[in-house]
Amino acid sequence: MHEYSLAVDLMESVLTAAAENDAVTVNSVSIKVGRIAHVNPIQLEFCLRSIGEGTVAENAVYSFEYVEPEIKCLCGYSGKPNVLGDDLDMLEYLVSLVCPECGKNVEVIGGTELTVESIDID
Repeated sequence: MHEYSLAVDLMESVLTAAAENDAVTVNSVSIKVGRIAHVNPIQLEFCLRSIGEGTVAENAVYSFEYVEPEIKCLCGYSGKPNVLGDDLDMLEYLVSLVCPECGKNVEVIGGTELTVESIDID
């Protein structure tokens, strides 16, 4: 489960920001997760809660927002890909990322991120 190592990095960012702002407690953390980032938010939250025990983030509420992929093609198209359906597994989803204009393979320019968007502290 690679979510643990990701959670360690995210928690380090949260605790650093809390310390820099003399926080007594971290109330909530909002995290953006790219739809093709290969991250399970449920597992990530479990890891964050485990790592946060005994810290100012011990009782933090975590919220996750999915970021849809964006693509760029050599034909000049830039934007959202066509997707064949909502029930695709990750491999099918990645294979479906072709240019809606010309049908060729594309460069993924968004949807792979994992970032702390905001932290609410006291």
